[in-house]
Amino acid sequence: MIEIDQYLAQKKEIVNRALKECLPDTGPKAVREAMSYSLEAGGKRLRPILTLAGAETLSCDDHDVIDVACALELVHTYSLIHDDLPAMDDSDLRRGKPTCHKVYGDAVAVLAGDALLTLAFELLSRYGLKPGRAEKAARIGSELGKAAGVTGMIGGQVLDLEAEGRDLTLLEIETLSAMKTGALLKASVICGAIAADAGSKELELLDRYASKIGTAFQIIDDLLDVESSAEALGKPTGADQDRFKPTFPAVLGPDEARSRAESLYNEAIMALTDLNRPVELLTGLAKKMVFRSK
Repeated sequence: MIEIDQYLAQKKEIVNRALKECLPDTGPKAVREAMSYSLEAGGKRLRPILTLAGAETLSCDDHDVIDVACALELVHTYSLIHDDLPAMDDSDLRRGKPTCHKVYGDAVAVLAGDALLTLAFELLSRYGLKPGRAEKAARIGSELGKAAGVTGMIGGQVLDLEAEGRDLTLLEIETLSAMKTGALLKASVICGAIAADAGSKELELLDRYASKIGTAFQIIDDLLDVESSAEALGKPTGADQDRFKPTFPAVLGPDEARSRAESLYNEAIMALTDLNRPVELLTGLAKKMVFRSK
């Protein structure tokens, strides 16, 4: 039986070591320090672990997919740096530490985020240079680019900014969430599966699983912003309310929002039943993502 907390700790250590090794050791010191500061500030490493788990479910070893997993985390960390900027969410705290722009200034923070994003695709290119991986690298790069771009995360961020002070319908908040948060979470699973040579039916089922979990994860994130503390989360709470942002609890109410997250979790697990692979790992990760307190 998989002990999910132990699994998360082991994979986090593997990811952290690989991320440290992929950082550049040449170039202007200020931006390299800012990149390292944000990348090594902590965090769950959920996205790269989902990549490793998706690949492992399809019998692919960590060392065959670690570059892909790191690319997902580089993109995620870049997005956090930019999210925290005064022009965006204007946050002073991330992962329990002062945000990148608070330490290095707005300009260097912007450039550090840009550098992490470009490093992600450099890493995928290096992955694709290895024998037999060129086509997979192209597919993974396309998947990650779409997930991070205007039809995914960036588009969702724009919708999020435009939504401040407005009342959204449930469909609108689900669309925003699927783009801003869900797209990269889904890509994490799918990119790992592509690296593991998943078939079309396997990709379809994993896409369904990851889409459901991505929305459920955002619902819980919204609830924690209302119910938890900055000390527990490592970032300011109540920010959504302060900026008059529509959230799942605001649209549905806390109880119904939590019920919706649990229903999505059940739908995600149902998607795995036809996979004909060992799904205990993906099931455990989904449970950890939805039934969490931070």
